[in-house]
Amino acid sequence: MASQLEDMGEHFLSCSICLHSFKDPKLLPCLHRFCRECIKPVVDESDDKVKCPLCKQDCDKPDDGVDGFKTDFHTRNVVEYIQLQKSVAAEEVRKCIGCSKELHVAAFCFKCRGFICRKCHEVHESSGMTRDHKEHVLALKDVKDKHLTLEKLGSLREAPSCSDHPDKLAEICCVDCGNLPICVVCGQYEYHKGHTIRGVRELAAEERKKIEDSMKVLKEQDKNVHGLPAKLAEAIKSLENNIAETKARIRSQYNEEAEKINEEEREADGVLAQHKAEVDRKEREVVADLNRQRERELKTVNDKYDKCVSEAKAKAADERGGKDTAASKTKDVLAKKRSYLEKEFSELILSVDHQGNTNMKTFGELSDQSTQRIQRYDNFVAVVSSVLASRDHWTDVSCLPDMNVSSKPLIEDAKKEFPEIAALSKVTSKRITPVFAPKANPAPVIKRDDFKSDDDYDKYVKEHLRIGMNVICCKADQGVQEGDTGKVIGFDWNDCFNPTCEWQRLGGTQNVSYSDVEIVDRGIQVGSKVRLQQYAVNPGHGQEGVNPRSVGRVTAINGKNCTVVFPTKKQWKGLLSEVEHVLLLRRSAFQDDGSYSAYVRDTIGVGMAVKCYKDDGMVKVGDTGTVTRMDDSDPGQLRIEVGWQRQGGAHWVKHSSLEILGLRLLSVGDTVRIKQDIPFICARGGTGKITGIVDSRWCNVLFAGRGRSLTVLFAQIELSS
Repeated sequence: MASQLEDMGEHFLSCSICLHSFKDPKLLPCLHRFCRECIKPVVDESDDKVKCPLCKQDCDKPDDGVDGFKTDFHTRNVVEYIQLQKSVAAEEVRKCIGCSKELHVAAFCFKCRGFICRKCHEVHESSGMTRDHKEHVLALKDVKDKHLTLEKLGSLREAPSCSDHPDKLAEICCVDCGNLPICVVCGQYEYHKGHTIRGVRELAAEERKKIEDSMKVLKEQDKNVHGLPAKLAEAIKSLENNIAETKARIRSQYNEEAEKINEEEREADGVLAQHKAEVDRKEREVVADLNRQRERELKTVNDKYDKCVSEAKAKAADERGGKDTAASKTKDVLAKKRSYLEKEFSELILSVDHQGNTNMKTFGELSDQSTQRIQRYDNFVAVVSSVLASRDHWTDVSCLPDMNVSSKPLIEDAKKEFPEIAALSKVTSKRITPVFAPKANPAPVIKRDDFKSDDDYDKYVKEHLRIGMNVICCKADQGVQEGDTGKVIGFDWNDCFNPTCEWQRLGGTQNVSYSDVEIVDRGIQVGSKVRLQQYAVNPGHGQEGVNPRSVGRVTAINGKNCTVVFPTKKQWKGLLSEVEHVLLLRRSAFQDDGSYSAYVRDTIGVGMAVKCYKDDGMVKVGDTGTVTRMDDSDPGQLRIEVGWQRQGGAHWVKHSSLEILGLRLLSVGDTVRIKQDIPFICARGGTGKITGIVDSRWCNVLFAGRGRSLTVLFAQIELSS
């Protein structure tokens, strides 16, 4: 403790307003001290509350202004000692209060408040008049050697004067008047009679016990108080790293989605170029064939072939124009997707920056609070430690009660943990919305009948309709008739997401409302029914005896190539662009016979299985058979030759008398699959083998896990692909 006075920094004994040593220091409830004249303007300009210039803590304004705050006698004495120490170090000549001579002095009497030379010092201690001053005399040698402690300095102080009798020294304290120093006369007979009176030693010990307990609790929070800046620094670093990582992740997602758009654009350009080249090649071949044929024909038919050439060129121009329009729409869609992607990217980056700036601002406020809290903590510890080290009873009873009061909010503040720091060190961001639906195994198409209302189904169509899907018109719309089938080739983003379709009956494209179509399937896949495109008279991989009206099943798809099983060609290989999807729909999908009859005319092909639903000559309702030939010489009625099972021979019928059952008739030995649950027999998706034909409606099937064949309807099963 010998160096306690020397350990006090200049800042502890200097006013933070004027930056000089304290003069008549006033003590605020937060234990910060200021010169009386420095803090007076602050107090005078305040209303009901005075804000500490250092820690910004509010306190009540005393009724008598700045003089209502306690004078810090302890700090004032320490300042006097420091000034005395500086004077001794400078070896200044002083006037002795004993002999009144100007010379080098040897001591300072705190009771007389003056310097004493060496000779007068001896007299001062031996004289009967000043013998009681001995305990209050400070030898300047102790000052020079820096052997003085706060405790020793406190013992040199004289007891304060009575507040009502300045000529008398205080002997006791009035607790009711804020531990006011008074004499015995005041306590027993005058103003303080009846108040709680305590001896200074007893009261000082009690106040020291209280403050020592508070200091013990407060020092337990030392790590929490001084560790907060490190926590804040770590959290800020974590926030900065999190912001950088989040931005990098968003940018990576943006680049990934942008590359998908670029890839789709390149693919769209490639498809367009390939199609244009294909159309040009076919045009050249058709024109060349017609020119060679024209040369062999008689001159009288030249006009006819000129017309054919013109029609071929016009058709090529129309087809080329249609594909150009579709490609242009595709590029417009991709441009909009890119615009949406860039907009979302910018919004997410701005959101991350906003979160980061907001959190950084909050960290700044917490840092300011932390700095102020540390200042209050360090100031409190320093002030209390200084008072405790003086071990002066009068200082204890004067200062420690206020310090005990100030310690309670400081302890509560020191215990504060700031749990929000962990949350502030992070920023969040949602994923960038994918520009394309993920490529996964498509879910089965849900039919309109499976929904409770048309509105629910319309919502399903809008969410699930994709390019390449096959649809059927369920309500006449802009020239497209009910029952017409087609394939989705694009969407009109400016018209409520309505699809653009290639319609088989119209032979061209037309926009319709998404609420006027029903999804049939997802386009050409393995297992789809297809036939050669009408223009593919000489397909690139060879027709090789495939009837243009024959319908086959796709067994493999490899990029742009496919393998198809036709009735007359089991392993036909060609381009996907050379075949078209054949949609096999039930009569129940159409509202009238006329619509279904038109569908049959456009769809039926050689090798298909059919059923008679209207008597036609020798053929009766319910008879089944396989299409063998077709005659379209009559524009109004397509005649079909069918090999009928019941008659055991072929007969011609009108197409309007038939219903299409499938690619071919089921026969004994075929492996079949259940289309819907059959109670007590087999669940949907179960497989078995046909063991016998009962009639045109029923057959016997041996299902897996069954010991015998069961009789089921043909309508309940289908050929397993």
